[in-house]
Amino acid sequence: MRIPFYVPVLLDPWESYGLIGLQLVRHLERMGVEVDLYGPAPDLPRAHAHTAPGGIVLGPVDTFAYHGERLRQGPHVAITMFESTRLPADALGSEDDWVTPLNACDAVIVPSRFCAEVFADSGVRSPIHVVPLGIGDIYRYQERAHQGARLTFLAFIDRGERKGGHMALQAFLRAFGDDPNYRLILKSRRPRTGLNFTNPNIETIQADLSEAELYALYSRSDVLINAHCGEGFGLIPREYAATGGLALTTGWSGTADDLEAWGVALPYRLVKAGWRDTPKYAGKELGEWAQVDVNELAATLRAIAEDWESQRLTLPAKAAAVRELYSWPEFAKGVLEIWKDVERVRVHA
Repeated sequence: MRIPFYVPVLLDPWESYGLIGLQLVRHLERMGVEVDLYGPAPDLPRAHAHTAPGGIVLGPVDTFAYHGERLRQGPHVAITMFESTRLPADALGSEDDWVTPLNACDAVIVPSRFCAEVFADSGVRSPIHVVPLGIGDIYRYQERAHQGARLTFLAFIDRGERKGGHMALQAFLRAFGDDPNYRLILKSRRPRTGLNFTNPNIETIQADLSEAELYALYSRSDVLINAHCGEGFGLIPREYAATGGLALTTGWSGTADDLEAWGVALPYRLVKAGWRDTPKYAGKELGEWAQVDVNELAATLRAIAEDWESQRLTLPAKAAAVRELYSWPEFAKGVLEIWKDVERVRVHA
């Protein structure tokens, strides 16, 4: 079997869609599928004339138009996600409209029940399938070694407001100040955030990390603070839980699925989705997303620290649960079955 596969970015582990594409291609090929890869990156071709029309298309829907008519002329399946409660669809048929291109698809694959509900509520009428993403094999369980009562927290502070890193920083400072028994590692991407702290108990990392480097980072911290506003799935907290760390994450959107088995839910309230850090969405009516209260989060961090020995005992079971629930081979298998069904329907139509 041969499948054209259209991607929006280079296949690397630093972008979520890049990682998804990388894992999907890897596991489809292990199942004997030949994958023709097309996209906007310099080392990826655009679709050649001899390529069968249609295919699987990955990424934000407003990137689909780049791939041209050959994608739309044949059977095509979208793999995508969104993070607030309304899809961009302000001007029907415009380049920012998500609903029209999705309704032209033979099937739409999303990674969470939240996304399925948002897409349906926003007017997507194509068949919507929930196929959860996976956890890389490298994220194996690692029991943490402690020195006295010292506890290390980790937060990701890139991507602006939505990822919740600034909320995590404020809550940590309110909970522990500069107490050396409690450390915070702030992870950003390549130096563009401009982090500069003099607090001796705050470490900053501004770099793109390989999966091996990310695993090493996860393994030298105890608690992830993931106070996001919205996630289509939430790879980072699930990867973190798989390594044996305690994943604190907003109990809403993509991280809500099976959360009681693998993490700890942070309480939230719903507010108007701002998207201030994403220029193409800023100012649009895109529904609601979650907001964690910084004082409640600080209180949660203190409670976790005070009860750490009890919390630590739950971590092997949480790591086993997340590993059982999420698998890249199962993700690829689910995508392939949906593609086969679409092709069968097209052949017999």
